[in-house]
Amino acid sequence: MSQIIKWAIALIFCSFALVNLNDPDGFVWVFIYLAVAFLPLVKRVGALYLKIGAVVLFIIGCLITFGILNSLMPWQVDNRMMNLWEHQREGLGLVLGAAWLWFGHILK
Repeated sequence: MSQIIKWAIALIFCSFALVNLNDPDGFVWVFIYLAVAFLPLVKRVGALYLKIGAVVLFIIGCLITFGILNSLMPWQVDNRMMNLWEHQREGLGLVLGAAWLWFGHILK
């Protein structure tokens, strides 16, 4: 059962990567989402490395979500969807990715 959950979550992050293919900064987000999707599935990646990556993604995700790193983000037409701007949605995606990196290796 846990393998099904792992692959389902990996599929969700792969769909996040597909959605970002048409963004101007898609080359960054596609790589990040695919790495987040599959790193917890790789047996050779240790839990310590996943947790360090999770902390880094969480910090960057929070900085993007709260608008602190907006000046470093590439300009794009900003549309509101579900009361969130584009960068806020991308930052929340990083926070979700950090949670998956932190807890994904626990499922056996």
